[in-house]
Amino acid sequence: MTTTAIPRRSGRFRLVGAVTILVMGVGTFNATTAQAEITDGLVHHFRLDETSGTTLANSGSAGSAADATLVNPDKAALTGDGVRFNPDSYESAVDGAYVALPDDLTAGMSELTVDWDVWVDPANVGNHQMWSFGSKTGECDASSGLQGSIFASNSAERRPGDRFRVRAGATDIQQGDRLPEGAWQHVTYTQSLDEGGETWTGTLYVDGVQHAQSTGLTTPPSVNAAAGTNCNFLARSQNPGDYSFRGTISDLRVYDRAVDADEVLVLAEETNATGVTADAEAIDLGLTSAIVHDIELPEIGSVAGSEITWESSDPSVVDVYDPPETAPKVPVTGTVTRPAAGQPDATATLTATVRKGTDDVVTRDIPITVKAEFDDAQAVDRDAYDLTLYDTDDVRGNIDLPAEGEFGSTITWESTSDLVSPTGEVTRPAYGRPDVSATLTATLTQGAASQDKTFDVTIKPMPRVEEYERYFLGYFKGENIADGEQIMFATSNGNTALDWTGLTGGRPSLISQLGDQGLRDPHIVRSPDGDTFYMIATDLNWYDQGGYAINDTQHIEVFESNDLVSWTPQRHVEVAPDDAGNAFAPESLWVQEIGAYAVFWAQSLWDDPVNRTGQGNAQMWYNTTRDFQTFSEPQVWQNPAPLSRIDTTAIKVGDYYYRVTKNEAGNRGSDIFSEKHTDFLDSDIENWELVAPALGRTTWAADQGYEGPIVFEANPGDTACPGQFYLWGDRYTNGGGYQAACSEDIEAQTWEAETITMTNAGVPRPRHGTVTPITLREWNDIRGIPNSDVPTTTELTVGSPTQEGDAVTVTATVRAEDTFETGGQVRFSAGEWSETVYLDEGVASATLPTDLGAGETVRAEFLGFDILEASEDTAVTAGEVSVDVQVQPRCLAGRAYLAVRALNTDEAPAAVELTTPYGSRQFDEVAVGKSAYQAFSSRQDTLEAGTVSVTSTIGDRSSTVEAAHEAVSCG
Repeated sequence: MTTTAIPRRSGRFRLVGAVTILVMGVGTFNATTAQAEITDGLVHHFRLDETSGTTLANSGSAGSAADATLVNPDKAALTGDGVRFNPDSYESAVDGAYVALPDDLTAGMSELTVDWDVWVDPANVGNHQMWSFGSKTGECDASSGLQGSIFASNSAERRPGDRFRVRAGATDIQQGDRLPEGAWQHVTYTQSLDEGGETWTGTLYVDGVQHAQSTGLTTPPSVNAAAGTNCNFLARSQNPGDYSFRGTISDLRVYDRAVDADEVLVLAEETNATGVTADAEAIDLGLTSAIVHDIELPEIGSVAGSEITWESSDPSVVDVYDPPETAPKVPVTGTVTRPAAGQPDATATLTATVRKGTDDVVTRDIPITVKAEFDDAQAVDRDAYDLTLYDTDDVRGNIDLPAEGEFGSTITWESTSDLVSPTGEVTRPAYGRPDVSATLTATLTQGAASQDKTFDVTIKPMPRVEEYERYFLGYFKGENIADGEQIMFATSNGNTALDWTGLTGGRPSLISQLGDQGLRDPHIVRSPDGDTFYMIATDLNWYDQGGYAINDTQHIEVFESNDLVSWTPQRHVEVAPDDAGNAFAPESLWVQEIGAYAVFWAQSLWDDPVNRTGQGNAQMWYNTTRDFQTFSEPQVWQNPAPLSRIDTTAIKVGDYYYRVTKNEAGNRGSDIFSEKHTDFLDSDIENWELVAPALGRTTWAADQGYEGPIVFEANPGDTACPGQFYLWGDRYTNGGGYQAACSEDIEAQTWEAETITMTNAGVPRPRHGTVTPITLREWNDIRGIPNSDVPTTTELTVGSPTQEGDAVTVTATVRAEDTFETGGQVRFSAGEWSETVYLDEGVASATLPTDLGAGETVRAEFLGFDILEASEDTAVTAGEVSVDVQVQPRCLAGRAYLAVRALNTDEAPAAVELTTPYGSRQFDEVAVGKSAYQAFSSRQDTLEAGTVSVTSTIGDRSSTVEAAHEAVSCG
């Protein structure tokens, strides 16, 4: 995500277009002058407006002798409006970018103010410190020796973690939520001496408004009066094992006194003024000139986190709905009433009132036009406008081609290539073939109205087929760790799903920046073609929430990858119905019968969907998708009311689909069970055959609870469970994590328990996730191990003409050293002739020119492709074998005979075969100048005119002569 800079110190804010913004605050745009006047006690002032170098100037009274230094500058960006720390990676406190502030920063201070602007990256996660003033007995990089510190962090030390705080010694000054991420905030912390002169009061302000206060602090502003501070940082924690802060810090001020509340307002005024205006301008309600749906109205500004409230000039056109306090996740909505068909469009003005801090308020009027109900032509126009296809330049599977528009248009499709059917089924070119471009034409009709819309698509060839020899694991660590509800990755150590190494030393690989900003229960499905991975995860963060309740989200989180290394940006996708209270533990499975994926998840419906109260039983629901961009309407899949079930996983074995599900009986009473069916989407649970009623308790500890099952087939050559299936169950009681087992029988009632070993993975046992079989080359890529190209061999064979003037075929067979698939092109050449041909299942053929003589050298060059190295072979064209054939019909004792003689006139002995309608004879070796002779009896007194075939072979040369003969009658 890109930081949106709020111009500071100059009032450089520019309005765009015809947006009307009314400034209601007092003195809003005079902040720079007022702020500059608060210099009393300003010891350190780091504007952080540098654009290059590593020295950060101190313009406070301490002067240049107390300048700061940017450390690990390659991991920071000097924007001129603050220092952006670690924009591209998660780093430890020591390895990330940070600022080393001067020693003894607050020495001798009896009171303190720290004032700064901050933009917290939505990717920021885990234990971190925005700034920290610390005293250590040894090196700052040591994990021990801390003698005191004061620091700021946007995460609490323990659940609930959704807290912004300043910690002085062992006391947190915190209240409410964390600072909004992705938004500029102005923060002030003051520490004032209490009346007794021995303790302090810490007060925390956000945007000039008091956020929290704690009294009786015992850590002085100087942190350690005797030792001073020798470890003072921006974006770095005193604990080297913490994360480095991700975000931007600007205009850091340190005063040797506690500024008062009025001064806090002045210090915050510029950030508030520019921020509230920026938030007003950034409001985007979409196509406001043609509204046809209810409008989701933002409540928080996207630039500076301002509070936004709404009013409508005409509720009969658009009515502002504010949900009750019991429904904080339900958005404020502009409920639209469309005029009837044939009536004029309706207009109204939505007014956004935007507030930041105490005094800074602006309003923005947004005119909207609500379209009347459509006639046929208008419906076709709008459906055509809305019609979209995804990733058309990289088609790797079936395409979702809608058959109907939202406003009733019928949509039919045509393609310029037969690789895409009218219903979106895609046949990809073979591995080694080029991309295929095509144009899809959608024809939208309703009544007499019709309109075409075209999409250019590029169909990618199939990937190379290789055997699975390793495993990939996606998981999360748990809800009691600050970074525990994010996605972790690990790879197997060898061809076993029992021994694993984490990829990032226990730190997450993917961090949620949307929704509840948690990622649990990741599930990865490989596409049937093999080169696309879709990962879906639960939108939930119980560490921040501080409890174990449904979180009123109808969304799942979606990522895509073609290699399990690079992932697309997170998509926050609504799948559950509006009255669902959650969408937990989503999984997916390719269902061949429908040519699409089934996506299924656990949810409970609200008894009162308006107030979001009364949680119903847990059920499994599903929808279908081809691309994880567009989804069908959600449907009930498993509803055992009044009982509950969650966490279904599934596998197809033979003709049956097997699903393993958790019965939600409560804590140790919960277990996983298996069922089977030939119809995966059958929602009548009575039609599913129970296979194993208590897999967890019969396989592992009988007194524990299990959930989050995984079931998958072992790879060929698996060293732990060869020829078997794996079953994993997440023992969520007593901190057990995943347990493993194996069985040759997918229907086994009890499986053979096995032990999982995790190294460098953050936890001894992973929590709910997915195991994906992968190839050795994929495993190397994931681990950063270079893959070698694959040597190949080419074998060329040259056919022989059957008779003079016949075409001769040359065939090249290309094999890979690793025994897997080959693809690409072979160039055949001889003399001035050449022809290039694509391999088809490893074989390419061409026809030699008929005028090519005997003994010519033919070359077959495999040109190499992708990871396959080039190779070649040569062969010599064969000439005809020289024979003289004579055929004479004869009569003997009233019977007709056919006498066939083949004289070898060549230069070497030949094998000769004489073939007639009356029989054949093979001569293995006929010497030069000798003949192969045979008289064949017709067993009749007449013989019809016909032909005799004589095939002669010398080494690689072979020829066939067809010799005619006359009829004869012997009666």
